[in-house]
Amino acid sequence: MQSIQALRVNEVHLWQIELKPLAEEKSLARSMLSEDEWLKVNRLRRPEHRQRALSMRIQLRLLLATYLQQEPHSIEFTRDRYGKPQLKNTPLFFNISHSQDAALVAISLHDGLGVDIEHWRPVEQMAGIVKRHFSMAEKERWQTLAAHQHEAVFFHIWTCKEAFIKATGRGLGMGLSRCGFNLSDAYQLEDCPAEYGLPAMWSCLPLALGERVSAAVIVRAESCQVLRYRFEPQFPPQIV
Repeated sequence: MQSIQALRVNEVHLWQIELKPLAEEKSLARSMLSEDEWLKVNRLRRPEHRQRALSMRIQLRLLLATYLQQEPHSIEFTRDRYGKPQLKNTPLFFNISHSQDAALVAISLHDGLGVDIEHWRPVEQMAGIVKRHFSMAEKERWQTLAAHQHEAVFFHIWTCKEAFIKATGRGLGMGLSRCGFNLSDAYQLEDCPAEYGLPAMWSCLPLALGERVSAAVIVRAESCQVLRYRFEPQFPPQIV
């Protein structure tokens, strides 16, 4: 069993999860998931999407149960005014992202928390997406890049932007062009809407997860340490 130090204020615990079929998956789901979760999973048309969604929800409950010290089925979720999922009656916050069969779960004591992961893939009309969704400063720097740099920079910036709009809770409704990141300085936040404070109040942490994969976690804190773990559903960690 893996032992994990209790979460501290200046930390984010980042868990890598594999969305593979679980042993006794359906019986676990029936014992843990709410009716609303079942409905959402079953609305997905493709079998592989339903399987990954089921695996994600089961493993998320198993993971959060270790932090909350309660049974997975008793965990209650709510949503903020923009629809961002939250835990009910606890100071713990989480955010999730998945791409193909890989998922990330970020856990923190900070409300402003977002994470995103993207496997690189062909993107039609990349120049058009940059024009619509990059900030003015990002577009200016984009023009200085060599063509062979475009794919990597595009996905690095995209994950930072997705993580930020998830951290604010606004999602795409905020407008991706309203947040800007430094393409040459570890992708730190440079521009954001005034209602979310100064960029220096946010920490953006790009993540190296392998070839042709981009990921980032963002937290509303001037400094933050990300501790990375791998979740094994058969052997949930112990928080000490």
